[in-house]
Amino acid sequence: MRVLPVPHPRTHPDEGRARPIPGVLSCAPMKRVVLYDIDSVIPNLALMKLSAYYKSRGWGVELRKDIAYAQADLHLGSAVFWCERSRRKIEALRALYGNGLEIGGTGVDLAKRLPPEVDACFPDYRLYGHDRYAVGFLTRGCPRRCAFCVVPAKEGTTKIEAGSFDAFVPRGQRNVMLLDDNLLAYPGVEALLVEMARRGYAVNFSQTLDISCLTPEKHNLLLQVDCRNSRFTRRRIYFSCNYPPTIRQFVERRSMLREFGRDGVCVVCIYGFDSTLSQDFARWRMLQRLQLVPFFQEYWPIPGVPARVPESFFDMDLDRVIRMTFRSNGQNWEKYLRWLNRSYCATFGRYYLPLLRKLYRYNNKTAIHAFLARPEILTSRLYHSYL
Repeated sequence: MRVLPVPHPRTHPDEGRARPIPGVLSCAPMKRVVLYDIDSVIPNLALMKLSAYYKSRGWGVELRKDIAYAQADLHLGSAVFWCERSRRKIEALRALYGNGLEIGGTGVDLAKRLPPEVDACFPDYRLYGHDRYAVGFLTRGCPRRCAFCVVPAKEGTTKIEAGSFDAFVPRGQRNVMLLDDNLLAYPGVEALLVEMARRGYAVNFSQTLDISCLTPEKHNLLLQVDCRNSRFTRRRIYFSCNYPPTIRQFVERRSMLREFGRDGVCVVCIYGFDSTLSQDFARWRMLQRLQLVPFFQEYWPIPGVPARVPESFFDMDLDRVIRMTFRSNGQNWEKYLRWLNRSYCATFGRYYLPLLRKLYRYNNKTAIHAFLARPEILTSRLYHSYL
């Protein structure tokens, strides 16, 4: 297993050099490390720990998000996502530094880990000038083996020991964003929920919670936690519904979900992986009936797992889907409809005009003119192939 290079924990960077005479200014140059944030949308936890480690050893630390050469003794980077945009940035950095650049993160190598002495560091939030919330893990791993997820390969299916809030939450910080893969599946989660409530934290469960693990006891404890959205501006708790069988889990717990309040439950749903339109529709209808806030998330392929959208994806009346509306998060629903629009054309060779009219009825109205100007690419007949 390869790890990011760091000095030996017992060896100071200046050890072995002539020590400066007290009271006399040393002219020895400070060592510098440049940290590249490839694609994080929140402060990168690994980079903040690396920053804390090197600063504690007297190094100068610089954070870069742009692709530009920087003179330094060490160049490190982190990529969270395995996607084309991130790979292009990594290739550009490698062209600048060659083997002189070390990159880790889920987007590069699932086996690579921070050295233990770095992982144990308290995050350096000053690296990002960030003070809106703390970010970190209490637990790792997940007992599920979802094919679209990197967690089984990266963290394994067995939960490891829970961490401590004191390992990443600054004194006086109330807002906490948790990155745990499946917190409710952890055997000791009840004690962690009690601790959240006791400390008065506002908590964002950014990776969602597992509805199948929501028991009456855990539900009562969650009601005592100030669950928040990612901006910490309103109360909201997050669950996920990625497979049709999960619908039953939500229906069975609908009374518990209702107690989180109106618009208090957001459900993240993956699409474009291995479900048919009718299976997706069943999930969307459940969200409507239970009045849950939807968040539709397109599948981003992970290494070795391409999208598995079946050839018979369009297996129901598309007009029924087009007529659906959601009381909240309408823009996110439009994102799904745009994916549906592209998929329909890729499958049948033309765009479905009623779907286009729905897409551009309220937002970006003029965009439909580019389609209307080319009637040969349009159709109002459902499921007629022009390929």
